[in-house]
Amino acid sequence: MSLMVKNNPSSIKKLKQATQETNKGNYQKSIKLCHKIIKKFPNDAVTYKLLATNLLELNRFSEVEIALKKAISHCDEAGSQPLIHLLGCNYLNLESYKKALGIFEDLFNKTGDPKILLDIALSYFKLGDYESARDVYYKLLELDPDNHQAKFNLYPILIYFQDYKNAWTCFHSRIERQEMKDQLHWFAPAWNGESLVGKNILIYPEQGIGDNLSYTSCFSEAINDAKQAHIVCDNRLKGLYEYNFPNATIHSYQDVNKRQAVSTDLDLQILAGSLTYLYRTSAASFSNNKRLVISDKLKQQKNNYLSKTKLRIGLSWYHGKVNDGNQYSMTLEEMLPLLKIEGVQWINLQFGEWKKEVDNMQGKHNICIQHFDDCSAAGNFEDYGALIANLDLVISASNAALMLSTRLGVKSWMFLPLKNFSKEGQAFQDCLSFKGQRNFYKDFSSDWCAVINQFCEGLNSIIKRDVK
Repeated sequence: MSLMVKNNPSSIKKLKQATQETNKGNYQKSIKLCHKIIKKFPNDAVTYKLLATNLLELNRFSEVEIALKKAISHCDEAGSQPLIHLLGCNYLNLESYKKALGIFEDLFNKTGDPKILLDIALSYFKLGDYESARDVYYKLLELDPDNHQAKFNLYPILIYFQDYKNAWTCFHSRIERQEMKDQLHWFAPAWNGESLVGKNILIYPEQGIGDNLSYTSCFSEAINDAKQAHIVCDNRLKGLYEYNFPNATIHSYQDVNKRQAVSTDLDLQILAGSLTYLYRTSAASFSNNKRLVISDKLKQQKNNYLSKTKLRIGLSWYHGKVNDGNQYSMTLEEMLPLLKIEGVQWINLQFGEWKKEVDNMQGKHNICIQHFDDCSAAGNFEDYGALIANLDLVISASNAALMLSTRLGVKSWMFLPLKNFSKEGQAFQDCLSFKGQRNFYKDFSSDWCAVINQFCEGLNSIIKRDVK
């Protein structure tokens, strides 16, 4: 703290108030107090740092850069190093990856702190230099073999290089991260690949419903190898799992959390995502993926809801429960050129708070996006899947609707942002995709117009072909 503020009771009081407001999440109030202090004492590094912290919480990254540079200019070398590191992190937010890389490399050369290698590797990754990112992660792991964050960050890069065995081994290490440990329920010792002959195993869910649907591609192999497999899932998935995995015992996640319906005769347990670590160790092993299926009776029932003359297209336009404008989501207004194409029955597959947007499409543009309460993402996924299985195409953000459609073998178009819009980046994303899924990309800094145009061209091509 500068000598002036330190010796000024009024400013000390304001700084304490500003800090308290920050701790309570009242960032705007804290910013106003910081500006009052800076107006009187323009050389105070602590106040500039607090100002930068508040601005960072509000994603005002350009202003963060200015505040941090001010703070750094009023610190000695030792005191400035954490601020310089924060400036590098802010350059990542600003997508100024070369600037970030320069800062992190300079800091590492001065301090030798292995943790900074994480930031250097991430900068290379954002620049699309996956080979350099991989090499830096390997260097970090030589210095710190138990750095589980480095292993977790390394796994998608190794997938890009088709080094599946080491990739999934790195992914498996996520269970050692503290945030994973805090949320896991262990009912038996962890399975690490030993024989399952005569063993009862529990497959436990993790992450979101979409992630768990992707991991179902390995379930049949574990079920066949074990004496008895128990699978835990969200209650919405229970019927779908029971139909597809009749030789396993399916438990509702909600029941398990209440300590009910779990076998007391368990020998081993594994997280659903770690099945890849044991069953998807080569490119050839992906041929073992089996689609999920829906009963013909249920499919026919839901087919009666759909048009016999129009293209039947499912739509899910945002990632999460609320459309908060995150980088993985669109609005229906943005999709308007697509939605105006004639000859299409649009089906709502969106989960969460979608009603206002759908009603606005009907009221403002006379565009109907049909919703069926008895086969929605909020209900039973067997019914939801039966509706999806009858569709000609699904257009979706990266979410459960997209993953269910690809696991059912329905043609699917996914839209997503890509930090480095390059052929290498596209190949990295595409290698994670299921057969029948097509990915459409935009750069993080641009809007979705180019992607919407690609959708329109693709859809018009389908309609033209069908007419012929």
